[in-house]
Amino acid sequence: MNNELIQKLNRAQQGDQQAFKEVVREFMPQLYGMVYGIIPQHDDVNDILQEVFVKVHRALPQLQNKQAFRSWVFRIALNTARNHLRGKARRELPTEPEEFARQAGGDFDKTPEQLEQAEVRDQIFKALETLSPEHREVVTLVELEELNCAEAAEVLGTPAGTVRSRLHYARKKLKELLQPYFALRGDAP
Repeated sequence: MNNELIQKLNRAQQGDQQAFKEVVREFMPQLYGMVYGIIPQHDDVNDILQEVFVKVHRALPQLQNKQAFRSWVFRIALNTARNHLRGKARRELPTEPEEFARQAGGDFDKTPEQLEQAEVRDQIFKALETLSPEHREVVTLVELEELNCAEAAEVLGTPAGTVRSRLHYARKKLKELLQPYFALRGDAP
């Protein structure tokens, strides 16, 4: 944790809204990636992150250990995403082509390379969705957010050995799931 961030947190704890906005801007990309890895729907992720930062804003004055802020905010985001998954039934795909295109992001103006990258990303996220929530969380934190096993263990509130074990089995399962797709493309997963 760098001194600049600690100073922003101190100012935010004292009610400086600009400092809090700067903290949000700094952590938003990481948290977005983590939550999207768990719930790959942009609208849901945005709702969850809004809820996360409301919780952080409310609880920030009581935060004593600013060095632990990163794992603290990740834990809040993870728990909020878990609660969202528990409380919301999966949405059905829209039947109207225009609505489907809007939700899919309107890929009509993308280059073939961008479409191919999007297809690979979609296959990976579809495979991630088949994992148990515990395995999906570990993969998201370690592979997508690039936390080490100790940091992921702190966020998840589990031993590092459990994180390593879950990561091993999740990678194995993902390889099995993605092998047929990449074999058709002539690539190795």
